Amino acid sequence: MKNTVIASAVVATLLGGYAAVDALDAAAPDVRAVVEAARSNVASALPAHCEVPCGIYDDHAEVEGMRLDAMTMRKASAQITALSGKVDAASLNTITRWAMVKEEHGRKLQHTVAWYFVAQRVKAPAGGDVAAREDYHRQLAAFHRITVAAMKAAQNLDPAATDELLAAIDAVAPWYPAKKADAGLVEGRHLATEDVWRTSPGG
Repeated sequence: MKNTVIASAVVATLLGGYAAVDALDAAAPDVRAVVEAARSNVASALPAHCEVPCGIYDDHAEVEGMRLDAMTMRKASAQITALSGKVDAASLNTITRWAMVKEEHGRKLQHTVAWYFVAQRVKAPAGGDVAAREDYHRQLAAFHRITVAAMKAAQNLDPAATDELLAAIDAVAPWYPAKKADAGLVEGRHLATEDVWRTSPGG
């Protein structure tokens, strides 16, 4: 009995769906035109969106995170150098792990540059403003310097490599100062982040 009821309900639903389709077809192209126009209007009204964490950015924290990555790579290089004269299994295992740490933090740093700063914080100027275009190129060059320095710091053990990486990070740090101590949330917007947007290049 239960199966019969279920089957009847399914058939009724299908018939209702077919009837609705037939009714739409019979209503002439005007109805479909209205539906398509509504879809188009909704799609065009949706604003372009940024990546997560939208609205809760902390640029200064991201810069400090890059510094931490660079300092971790520096320590990894020092530890590998200190263990380089040993060939016992434990030392070789530790060297391998430190090398993996260097690679991990180098890639993490490059990801932050590309995904967070270049994709979301550096803004290409509109129009023919020469000064704005030069500033845009300056920002791209500065972040490219960080990316290349991270690659080189991961590739070798020379302390100068991580020194260059930290110097490259320090070069962009003034663009993203620490948040105000009294910053808070007002109407869903982070005041400190809004301040950074207004003062940082491309913000």
